[in-house]
Amino acid sequence: MDINFGRRPSKDERDKQYLMRRLLPVGVLLPVRKTWAINSTALDQGPYGTCVGNGWTNFLRCAPIQTTADESMALKIYDAAIQLDEWTDNDNDTARQMGTSVRAGAEAVMAMKRLKSYVWSFELQPTIEWILTMGPVVIGTNWYKSMSNPDAQGFTTIKPKSPIEGGHCYMIRGADSRRALVTCTNSWGDDWGKSGEFYLPFRDLERLIHEDGEVCSAIQKSLTALKEEK
Repeated sequence: MDINFGRRPSKDERDKQYLMRRLLPVGVLLPVRKTWAINSTALDQGPYGTCVGNGWTNFLRCAPIQTTADESMALKIYDAAIQLDEWTDNDNDTARQMGTSVRAGAEAVMAMKRLKSYVWSFELQPTIEWILTMGPVVIGTNWYKSMSNPDAQGFTTIKPKSPIEGGHCYMIRGADSRRALVTCTNSWGDDWGKSGEFYLPFRDLERLIHEDGEVCSAIQKSLTALKEEK
């Protein structure tokens, strides 16, 4: 199959003011594992570089929200995101090949009135705790060639000397602390990986996050309201 990417990294120091860890429950016993339910049919971005739109559409398809968003929503999110990001070269990307950022995707979803706010993580531990207690996350990372070929059980790793193929956006909807792996939902159709998903070890996830990766989750309350509750 032809593999298409489309995630552009975007750094903004202001993101560090809106961290997941500040909203995590305090003093509670974390579950060992949690996998959030999702509509069964995998999305397929086809020949397009719309992974950001697909990542956020999967987020909307996943519990606790779990709407009936489909591939048409992914295109709408992407088309809105390229108008909201900081780049101008992709403003007229009618071929949907040039990509955009995870942040622009979050802003597009907010502009559609689907969600109120979004928060960030740039470390492994708060990312895992968020998945175990709060919900799925959308992540943008480097994508290594060896990750494109999960084994029969859906497991993938970053192999030594494997080159980077591009930047990709996908969703993480599950974490298992005992097995030290996450369950990721991709957008390359049901025939890829394990019914469109793959399992990634914590150690590789941590590496990807530290290589300019960005982990984002959207919430249905304003950050101001959440701060007042705390």
